[in-house]
Amino acid sequence: MKQPIANLLIRSPQLLLVDDDPEQLNQMIEWLGTRPSRLFQARTGEQALHIVNKNSVDGIVTDWQMPGISGIELIKQVRATGFKGPILICTGLMLSPENLQQAFAAGASDYLRKPLHEIEFLTRLENSLNLYAQRETLSLFNSSQSQFIQYLTETLGDNLQQLLQSQQLEPPSTSQQHFQHQVTEQLIQQFNKLMLWARYRFSLNHVHFNHFELRQLLKSLEAHFVTHQQRLFFRGGKQVFLHSDLDILQRILWQLLDNALSYTPGEVVVQVTELPQTVRVAVQDRGTALSEGDLERLVLNQQTGMGLRICHDLLELLGSRLQGQLRRGGGVRFFFELSR
Repeated sequence: MKQPIANLLIRSPQLLLVDDDPEQLNQMIEWLGTRPSRLFQARTGEQALHIVNKNSVDGIVTDWQMPGISGIELIKQVRATGFKGPILICTGLMLSPENLQQAFAAGASDYLRKPLHEIEFLTRLENSLNLYAQRETLSLFNSSQSQFIQYLTETLGDNLQQLLQSQQLEPPSTSQQHFQHQVTEQLIQQFNKLMLWARYRFSLNHVHFNHFELRQLLKSLEAHFVTHQQRLFFRGGKQVFLHSDLDILQRILWQLLDNALSYTPGEVVVQVTELPQTVRVAVQDRGTALSEGDLERLVLNQQTGMGLRICHDLLELLGSRLQGQLRRGGGVRFFFELSR
């Protein structure tokens, strides 16, 4: 299935419905029954806030007039937490232009008049989710472009500066010539890798989400790193299926394995673990021990090499993030989780 990136964030949204009228709540649930989504429901604003604080919610539909926290106050408190998803507010009484202005000023994304009608309700909700997904997609591409430019200016710029400074020494010593050669080789490798990332990432207009067996991916990795077969091992993954983009996932693991095999002389293990709702994929090595601070910077994508920057960037497209753990006796375990 070929699926636009803009739709990835809303392919199966988690929605919160808030209304103190049980009949209205059941009506919205019935209308959304044919849509692939997970629904939370609340009868009060207090219950809604508890759900938002404990769960990942993509969009909210709330009544205006409720006992306790009103819909307007609920929107204000939810927006204060940093929630960016769409919030639709429904009312049969607060219908004046001033009420409409009040709703949007509080942070509402759209305004629905009661009694609700199925087609209007579903259309406005869909449109709000689409606009949200498009904003998030633009944010992802802007973030990727920023990472690209930052790496280009910082890493390659620093190496070029070192090279220029060493060339100013006349005549250069043998050791200086050797240093210049090393820096030049690094620049060439970094530049080629950077261009590959740029061509792939900025030509990526669609994500291909398919259902596939992980063993298919592991075999391709084994073939790609065939020269390291004496110290690269794969554990788990048999009869484990994922619904994801195989090509993006493959490129992420190429980067993680390339880093691990380059920086550790010992064995490197790809471990696949089935969890209740996700599949965890880990790459672990026995390389040089890192401090907690070093690991945190790597996981948070601060002062990382290009390989990990690419991993962070592409994992965002799959709705996941890179995590890390220090291993007893040395080494690092990088992992991420994907929905099954």
